Amino acid sequence: MVNISSIKAKLPEGMRFVSAGTPSRVVYVGIAVKAGTRDELDSESGMAHFLEHLSFKGTERRNATAIIRRMESVGGELNAFTGKEETVFYCACEAQYVGRAAELLLDIVFHSTYPEEEMRHEVEVVLDEIESYNDSPAELIYDDFEALIFEGQPLGRSILGKAEALKGYRSDDVKAFARRMYKPENSLMFVYGA
Repeated sequence: MVNISSIKAKLPEGMRFVSAGTPSRVVYVGIAVKAGTRDELDSESGMAHFLEHLSFKGTERRNATAIIRRMESVGGELNAFTGKEETVFYCACEAQYVGRAAELLLDIVFHSTYPEEEMRHEVEVVLDEIESYNDSPAELIYDDFEALIFEGQPLGRSILGKAEALKGYRSDDVKAFARRMYKPENSLMFVYGA
């Protein structure tokens, strides 16, 4: 019989931590930051999602290639997603690499540099996402519905933002949002697996 237990704790820096054990050799490690569309100022439309993209482009210690290779070199997966109320960064890897995954996630979430030279390319990536989304009426209807219900409120805005706003963002804008929202006390680290 496998003993599956869970742990809940608060780390010294104020970040919350939760884990749950499973018999699987695959472990999911992540950091959920309470920062999404609802936390954007009017001048920051799409900022949470854009920051998510840029977080993989460089930290104080790693460039974009080193970030991706850190988990891929051991068969792991690194990814993220943004919602209306949160941004979640996560890794899936074998249990023996859980420390590597946690260290990498802490680096990209709290030490990203949001390099200006990467921004133009990422704007194009997000603009392609917006176009793709606009070509899918089955998805677009949800944004239209939320825009009606939450008219004039951040929850009524698209997670992807507006093209005009994205084109105008600079590294300092992203850094300002990160300083305001990406803090350990506004985050939860989770581990699910062996």
